[in-house]
Amino acid sequence: MSTLTKVLIVLLTVFSLVASTIVVTFVANQENSRQRADKNKRDLDAAEKVRDNAQREQVDAKKAADVLVAKLEDEKNRLTRDLQAVREELDGLKRTKNALDTEHAGMMAAVQTATTGEQQQRALFVAAQKEVERLKAEQIQREAELKETNQMLLEKLALISDLDGKIRQLTQENQELGTRVNQYLTKYGQMATRPPTTVAQGSPGVQPAQPIATVAAQTRSIALNGQVTAVDLRGRLLEISIGTAAGVQKEMTFHVIRGDRFVADILIMEVWPDRAVGILDVVQTGLQPQAGDKVSTNL
Repeated sequence: MSTLTKVLIVLLTVFSLVASTIVVTFVANQENSRQRADKNKRDLDAAEKVRDNAQREQVDAKKAADVLVAKLEDEKNRLTRDLQAVREELDGLKRTKNALDTEHAGMMAAVQTATTGEQQQRALFVAAQKEVERLKAEQIQREAELKETNQMLLEKLALISDLDGKIRQLTQENQELGTRVNQYLTKYGQMATRPPTTVAQGSPGVQPAQPIATVAAQTRSIALNGQVTAVDLRGRLLEISIGTAAGVQKEMTFHVIRGDRFVADILIMEVWPDRAVGILDVVQTGLQPQAGDKVSTNL
C-alpha cells in the first residue's frame, strides 16, 4: 500500500469522524430547537390566556366602575335633596322664631298695658272711695229733702195714673215704628235695638216711652273705628285705640277686621278716655287677632 493511499484513508477516517460529530451536533441542536419552540408555544398560549383573562377582568372592572359611578350619582342626588330639605326646614324654623319673637313682644306690651291699667284702676278705686264717702254725707242731707219730696210724689202719682193710658197707647205706636225701623236696618246690615215693650197696666212711677226719634237714634249703628293696639291671646283680652272720648261704652261690641276679612268680635269690658279693653267673644276659625287689625262697630 502506498503512502498516498494511507494518507487518503486517514483523511477519510478523520472526515468521517468530523461528519459524524457534525451530524450528532445538528440532531442535538434540532431537538433542542424543537423543545424550545414547544416551550415558546406553550408560553405564548399561556400569555394569550393571561391577556384574555386580563381583558375580561378589565371589562368586568369597567362595568363595576359604571355601577359604582351610578350609585355615587344617586347618593349625591339624594344628599342634595336632603340638604335642600334641611335648608327649607331651617328657613321655616327661622320664620317660626321670628313669629314667636313678635308674639312675645306683643304679649309683653299687653302685660305692660294691663299693669298700667291696673294702676289706673287702683287710683280710680281710691278716688271712688272718697267719692262714696262724700256721697254718704250728701245722702244724709238728701234724706231729709227726700221725705218732703215723697209727699209731693204722692200727689203726682195720681196725675201719672191718669197719663198711663195715654203712655201705653204711645208706647204701642213707638213699638210698631221701632219694629219697622229694625227691619229696615237689619235689611241693610245695621245692628238694631229691641223695640220698647208695652207699659204694664196701672204701674205707678213708670217712665214714659222714648220718642220715635230716640228709638231710631238707638237703632241706627254709629260707626266707631279704631285699631287693635295690644293682644293677650292667653287671657283672651284686646286693647283698642279709642275710648270714651270717641263714644265707646262698656258692653259695646266691636268687629275685628283684617283687610276685607272678619277676624273676631270683642265685648268691651273697661273704657278709658283714649282706649278700651275688651274680651274675645267670637273668633273666626284659623285666624287670630293681632296688633294693627282694624276695629269697627259696623262690618
